[in-house]
Amino acid sequence: MQKWKKILISFGLACSLTFANMPNIVYADWNNTVYEERNENNIAKGVKHEHILKFTDGGWVNINVIRVNLDEEDASLDLLFHQDGLSQKARLSTLVNQRENIIGAINGDFFSMKTAATIGPMVRNGELLTTTSYTDHMVPTFNLSEDHIPFIKKWTNPNIILTNENTGFELKVLAVNKESDYENTCIIYTPKWGEKTPALSPKLASGIELIIKDNIIQDMVKAQTGSYIPKDGYVLFATGQKAIEVGQNFVVGDYVNFSAETNPNFEDLALTISGGSIIVKDGQVVSDYYMNIKGKHPRTALGITKDEKEVFFVTIDGRSRSFTGVTQEELGQIMLSLGAYNAINFDGGGSTDMVLRPLGEENRKVINNPSEGRERRIMNGIGVVSYAPQLEEIGGIILEAKDENMLINTSKQFTLKAYDENYNPVEIDPNAVKWHVSGVNGEFDNNCFKATTSGVGAVVAEYEGKYATFPIRVIDNPVSLRVFPSQIHIDKNKRKYIKAKVIDKDGYGAIVDINELNVDIPDNLGNIDSEGYFQSSNESGSGLMKVSYKGLSSYVPIVVGSKEEVVDDFENNNGTFLAYPNEVTGDYKLSDISKVGDYSGEISYDFTTTDATRAAYLVFDNGGINFDKAPEKIGLWVYGNESGHMLKAKIVDASGNPTNITLVPSIDWADWKFVEAVIPKSIKSPFKLERIYVVETNSLSKDIGKIYIDQLTAMYPNVYKGGIPKTDKFVDSRNKKANLRGEDSFRLFVNWSIPSDDKILDKIANMSNNMAQMNLFTEPIGDLLKEQLNQPSIIANGGYGSSKYKNSLFIYLDNSKGSLRETNFEQWRWFLNTVENIDSKNIFIALPKPIRFKDPLEEKLFKDTLKKMKLEKNADVWVITGDNDIFSIYPEDGIHYVNLNDYHDMEMFTIPKIILFTVNDDEVTYEILSVDEK
Repeated sequence: MQKWKKILISFGLACSLTFANMPNIVYADWNNTVYEERNENNIAKGVKHEHILKFTDGGWVNINVIRVNLDEEDASLDLLFHQDGLSQKARLSTLVNQRENIIGAINGDFFSMKTAATIGPMVRNGELLTTTSYTDHMVPTFNLSEDHIPFIKKWTNPNIILTNENTGFELKVLAVNKESDYENTCIIYTPKWGEKTPALSPKLASGIELIIKDNIIQDMVKAQTGSYIPKDGYVLFATGQKAIEVGQNFVVGDYVNFSAETNPNFEDLALTISGGSIIVKDGQVVSDYYMNIKGKHPRTALGITKDEKEVFFVTIDGRSRSFTGVTQEELGQIMLSLGAYNAINFDGGGSTDMVLRPLGEENRKVINNPSEGRERRIMNGIGVVSYAPQLEEIGGIILEAKDENMLINTSKQFTLKAYDENYNPVEIDPNAVKWHVSGVNGEFDNNCFKATTSGVGAVVAEYEGKYATFPIRVIDNPVSLRVFPSQIHIDKNKRKYIKAKVIDKDGYGAIVDINELNVDIPDNLGNIDSEGYFQSSNESGSGLMKVSYKGLSSYVPIVVGSKEEVVDDFENNNGTFLAYPNEVTGDYKLSDISKVGDYSGEISYDFTTTDATRAAYLVFDNGGINFDKAPEKIGLWVYGNESGHMLKAKIVDASGNPTNITLVPSIDWADWKFVEAVIPKSIKSPFKLERIYVVETNSLSKDIGKIYIDQLTAMYPNVYKGGIPKTDKFVDSRNKKANLRGEDSFRLFVNWSIPSDDKILDKIANMSNNMAQMNLFTEPIGDLLKEQLNQPSIIANGGYGSSKYKNSLFIYLDNSKGSLRETNFEQWRWFLNTVENIDSKNIFIALPKPIRFKDPLEEKLFKDTLKKMKLEKNADVWVITGDNDIFSIYPEDGIHYVNLNDYHDMEMFTIPKIILFTVNDDEVTYEILSVDEK
């Protein structure tokens, strides 16, 4: 047997699990956990990434771990900070990309959001980069000795001294490379800080600076906008009494010496980075914190194992619908459970960030979920360095695709990645890859597979003796076609990605390249490019895009651009010049350098006369240009001068409230360019456009220049006013009348709310007694109906449990408070255990409320559990929910969802409907009946 076929056989044994993308369930008692996922990968020699996802009574805990084996000579740790100096903040991914060989990192120390100052010290390769903010503080730090011994210790720097060697005078310095606005202090700034010292804080009355080069005082200056730091020297900044002390004891030409005493000794350290608190000490969780950030938040931490052979980084996500975060005490418990003998926490919240190089990839990526939706700019981080050499021997390959499902006779693109035995990424020769498929038929074109038969199968890639497998499901005869987005509103000459999805009778969906479908677009609107993007034309307009496949159609309204109205063509004098402040000079006049017509508006300025914020205004006549109706945007043509200044506009509403909007943040071009700005929705019409102006806030950006403006335009939204053809509704193959076909067959009567009308109650009771052997309600029923029903009933409203009838299992769960966890967390434990032990052919799950959980991950777990039931237990699964806005029945990924709505409102539903299931061993079908049904 060929080796790749053996791979497929092994895959087939576990394909039910793999197709659902569901790892094995692990039960644990940590923080009342009922579900856990664990995945781990080596990402470099001696470096491993672990992802742990726990579902607890408090929500989800999402943990990422990077473990570093310090015994591995090709793996080490390094301090990360901005390449332009300690004064600069940057995102962690930026800090990582500024360095070579960094394959993983986390954010580091707490810092001031307003200034450039970490709480604690930083050391790299025996060099003291920065100290604590205060000499008497004992700040928790992580340290790595020159011998690669990691330890956590409270850091002190009791003596930072600048000595005048001419006089012997010793000046006690507060800190090194810290930005401060405190009086009576002095700070030393080295070239590691950056090009210049910080500008004097507005909170400080005055200060002085000593410019020191080659240990000789070169100059003593008044602290103002910052002094340049000599590359072979440093600058001493002093304020208040310390400034007086400096002035009395130092003069230009003095020979000085700077020394620092720290504990531990910085000269013996390869790395030091500070944190907020020690959270684990000598194998015990501690509660005596240097900084106690109370509450549940995203967290970052570092742990050291007892043998000091391993250091590991940890991030825990929070402040989202799924991830609430953890307390500092819980963080200590987690670190202990992960193997920490000693541990320290770093800055958390919006700063929590982990970047790593995924196995087989060149680029580093953010791997956690930053709570602000993006990375925060931070002061420093700690990274993992890999020096492992590139090897010729392939260590393994990874096969990936966007999803598992595909449509017959269409193509799916696969991505193959490789890594060597040191886990370095390896470039693949596509001509050397062998492709195989099992379960379905098709053909390969390099890394694209086109399926010619439907079914469940697998694609296998073979490369240099290594194999990788990816499961596929090929669907045929779709019954529904959907296009996303369902409507398009786009500017001219822009692109928007279009996604099409087909769905088969069992609810399995496949994303299809829009170019493999039939697409009709009105000529004036645009076209679909080769990458699947709708490319709008250079004309405004609206129309209807039709997407079709084998009798299925979907329609998408498209609106391109806006209705444009030129409100000022600058053919006549329309305003006057105004400058700010008085030192600025300039002019406004008409110019024959125009974009359209004979003239444009010329704004000239001289920004060289002051360091303050400078502006040159065109103030329109008559108080401004009137807008009776608010446009969506305003724009104009600008002939730029590459000055880098901002171009802004001022709007004043009817109440006199001003709003400044940015037309462009930087005039960084020459020649004509159209710029535009969105009118904030908070601005109500009527309003006036009072002025347009060039402005500069940077004191160093000084020039004399001019720009030209033309064709001031208001843009009002276009609308599509045509109709949208109706498409064929989905016809469920299970919606049919069927006979009972065996001893275990029966009929099930299902409803949610029952009207209080006595006649309707009588009809419902008669229908149930005559047609069904079982009843299921998702809402309590009254005593009158109970008395009339002859058959057993299941009422799924409050509590959880199960009942078996013949070869069918009825499970009732309670999501009345929004989700299972919010209502009663313990039902999750019961439900997952029940799923593991199911032996029934048909499963009916009833809930009183819709499956619209507040937590999207909990909803995903619920649906994944249903899919696991179907795939592993070969069960026919039906989910019945009450209190829906709209009545519907549909399949999704092989599961049927029955959404019942409220019939109490008799004005809306004069004839209540019920569902009658016919349950056979080989199939469950249903009929939708009204109470008047015979």
